[in-house]
Amino acid sequence: MIILDILIVLIVIGLIGSYAIRRRKRKQALLVVQEASRKDVALAMKKVSYALDEQKITLSDKVGTEPELVSDIWGRGVLAFEFSFGKTDLKKSELEPLRHWINEVVEKYAKDNQIPSKYEYPVFCVTDIWLYHEELHVDVANVINEPTREYIEDLHKVE
Repeated sequence: MIILDILIVLIVIGLIGSYAIRRRKRKQALLVVQEASRKDVALAMKKVSYALDEQKITLSDKVGTEPELVSDIWGRGVLAFEFSFGKTDLKKSELEPLRHWINEVVEKYAKDNQIPSKYEYPVFCVTDIWLYHEELHVDVANVINEPTREYIEDLHKVE
């Protein structure tokens, strides 16, 4: 009986250890994908940043190409990043045309750099644009995995 108890304890410990190792590897893989995605999106948005500065849309010297991962409230694996471009004198009514223009710029970047999309959405997609304390903020998704595609789909349903 004692041998059976010890065997059951060892099996449980083995299962827990196996689960922990698998979970850690999955988390590490997600971090690698997030970092690669962050770099790709940052390079695309650098083009946007330069264009915003050239056209005097942003008024500060702040270059907003340091992406912040959008909160995980949307789910694990969503590759969406927030960019802050500094002060602007834009009005809220001007944001939607600017959103379309930014989408065109990042789509051109993807095409020029041969970054394909395997989904029905462009590989880079502006998901939100807003003003906060007169600063321009833009969320951009890198649609390279299923959770991000589903995130884009959910946003389209809400709009």
